[in-house]
Amino acid sequence: MFEITLKEQTGFLKLFADLVGSKVEKGMVKVPKDKGNGYIRGLLLNPSLSMMIRNCELNQDLLSRRLHDPSANERIIMSFNNVFKNKEDVAGPHSMKDLPSVQMIRGNIDLETVYPGKTKYRSILIAIDTLYLKTLLGQGEEDNAILKNITTGNRPALFEELISPQIHTAAREIIEAAVPGSLQNFYCRIKAEEMICLLFAELYKRENAPVHSLDENDVRKIYQIRDRILSQLDTPPVLSELATAAGMSTSKLKRLFKQIFGASFFNYYQCFRMKEAARLLKEHKYTVSQVGYLLGFSNLSHFSRIFEAHIGMKPKKYSAT
Repeated sequence: MFEITLKEQTGFLKLFADLVGSKVEKGMVKVPKDKGNGYIRGLLLNPSLSMMIRNCELNQDLLSRRLHDPSANERIIMSFNNVFKNKEDVAGPHSMKDLPSVQMIRGNIDLETVYPGKTKYRSILIAIDTLYLKTLLGQGEEDNAILKNITTGNRPALFEELISPQIHTAAREIIEAAVPGSLQNFYCRIKAEEMICLLFAELYKRENAPVHSLDENDVRKIYQIRDRILSQLDTPPVLSELATAAGMSTSKLKRLFKQIFGASFFNYYQCFRMKEAARLLKEHKYTVSQVGYLLGFSNLSHFSRIFEAHIGMKPKKYSAT
């Protein structure tokens, strides 16, 4: 297993290059063929804004540790995951883990993330100073709890959101646009700011509820519960069982889960359940009845109504489009 430990919010490219036996050239590290394939590219867009594009696959697992950094409160990290595809990805297998999502984090939350080997990583990471973010977003949102939490105070903040089609388009344009090298930074800065704007447009749709403090232990447990929910899409989550597994009260678990993911347990589960139904209909060409039964529905009319509420059309019509 490869291991990287970050004690500051910069320096990843050099550490990664040393790890895979490569070097940084013009802000890019190419993965040697004996270690995997693809590249990681870093861009300093201005003194307050940077971007990293990860378009690679490693043969081994990668353990990334993010440790205490005194400057963490002054910088916000947004990781847009599974946000673009290469040509070879289109026909390949997909799972719930492939769904595009963005994680936004600020503050000293020590995290360990394992990136499994033989897995494609198509992500764009944007880091922005809090003062610059406030300048971009402008005035008039002083009462928004999410904005307050992510830009002020000393408490750690973490939010995750599914990526909208508009964000997906902006990310794809970064990868695909034929822009002269001399204009790359200019173009990517514009697209990065567009993605930030679109992300906050989604976050502002959330209930403007008080935001509670987090620590790394809480975050780890909430993500374990999230993974448990997504691994059992044919079985509705039982709150009391999840609270016991997390070692939390039901009220704390509900509060922190909704704060991070913007939805209750059941609504989150149902949303992903219908996305999985759509994937099975499109990519595997299963029948409506097969998908319904695979996902735990005994009443296909009920399945059809819920699918239409989430996807916008009935499953039979969706599978034919």
